[in-house]
Amino acid sequence: MAARTPALRRNPTQSRAEMTLQSIREASLKILEKEGYKRLTTNHIAEVAGISIGTLYQYYADKQAIAADLCNQLLWSELSELNRFDQTTLAHFETSLECTMAFFVREHIARHKRLYQKLKTFYLEIHWQYDFEDYMRRKHPRKLKTVEWLPSALAHHSRNLGVNNYSLAATLVMHMIEGTIHATLDRDPELIMHPEFETELVHAVLGYLHFKPAASPHGDHEQGE
Repeated sequence: MAARTPALRRNPTQSRAEMTLQSIREASLKILEKEGYKRLTTNHIAEVAGISIGTLYQYYADKQAIAADLCNQLLWSELSELNRFDQTTLAHFETSLECTMAFFVREHIARHKRLYQKLKTFYLEIHWQYDFEDYMRRKHPRKLKTVEWLPSALAHHSRNLGVNNYSLAATLVMHMIEGTIHATLDRDPELIMHPEFETELVHAVLGYLHFKPAASPHGDHEQGE
């Protein structure tokens, strides 16, 4: 996997700096929507934003860094909904693993769908490098990542699970969800728009969590004797 796109080189400390950043974001979106990905260069962004290329580079190392910041801004509203997301997820886990996984998968797919619909080809170029959970953690240092809270939630439903290593299972669940979404964006991005995509991904995750290997007829004795 490619390295994560770096954060802003410089944080805005004054309203003028924030206005410059907003101009860069708006110029980037305008170019993407009206001229397409091929015309999105740092020089052209600076031109449309009405700033010098030197000013742009004070804040961003390259257009990939601008892309990551655009994704963050487009998902900004989700940051104010983190408590709702956490409370809903935990409430589901208290009653139903199936409902929780369905909710969890739906939220992840919806996030990628919003970015793909807004950024189009550009998002297809950079989606592997964008990590929303990293961004959330920087904004909310006390916020647990999924792989940190999911193991205890799985343990709550241990009677119905086929997995025993909950930390490993949580990691694999995240890989299944994110890996499937990213691979689909690479090969057939329109597929994430289909309701069946969400349904089948939920089934895949639950199938893994519930799967209990059949006991060997010879127990744990050596095989091949």
